[in-house]
Amino acid sequence: MERSPLREERNIRLLGQLVRFSAIGLALTLVILTIVPAAERPETGLQHDVEHFGAFLLLSLLFAFGFRAKARSMLLGSIAFAAFIEGAQIQLPTRHARLEDFLVDAAGLCVGILIARLVSRSYLRLSLTKDGFRAPVE
Repeated sequence: MERSPLREERNIRLLGQLVRFSAIGLALTLVILTIVPAAERPETGLQHDVEHFGAFLLLSLLFAFGFRAKARSMLLGSIAFAAFIEGAQIQLPTRHARLEDFLVDAAGLCVGILIARLVSRSYLRLSLTKDGFRAPVE
């Protein structure tokens, strides 16, 4: 069975939409989990910093693969998002903003973006060697 270029293009487009939808959904989930009372926040059983780093790493991977933007813009936006997440807790009586959480969140976001860029560049180099397929260049 031969693959249809139109079907393949449609599947790639649908996958991109799913990744973007997931990124936005996870960002909203993290905002909600940030502002709910601490006692109502679910826990994974992982160490606090590992939990934070992993959640924000996943978020940045989804955003970096789902949206096209310059790495610098994504890194700056990610740091601003991490600051917003922690800053939102300042006025909440059951939560507290911590510099350590901001640093771990920002690190997870930045590492995820850098990983996504490295993977994308490697894939681009490989895909450009195949006949008939040209991936878009940033």
